[in-house]
Amino acid sequence: MRKQLCEIRDIEQYLEQQQDPADQRVFEVRVLTSPDLAEKVSYQQKIVQLVRWLARRNKRQQLDKLYQQLMTDETYRQKITSIFQ
Repeated sequence: MRKQLCEIRDIEQYLEQQQDPADQRVFEVRVLTSPDLAEKVSYQQKIVQLVRWLARRNKRQQLDKLYQQLMTDETYRQKITSIFQ
């Protein structure tokens, strides 16, 4: 595997806490001693956060669409409304 891909894999495993404790400590030392690696970890962390945010946004849109579809059914809407009255 290319060095860049191995580094990305290592960063992802570190961020997802999928390393054993000894490997995690070694990686943390590498991050502390390598500003370039620290920057890459920071960027990858931001990417992971963005992907999670986009996934939540997508799920929210799907739920909103489902809600709109359900609420157009008058019988269903009346049942739901009666539950919360």
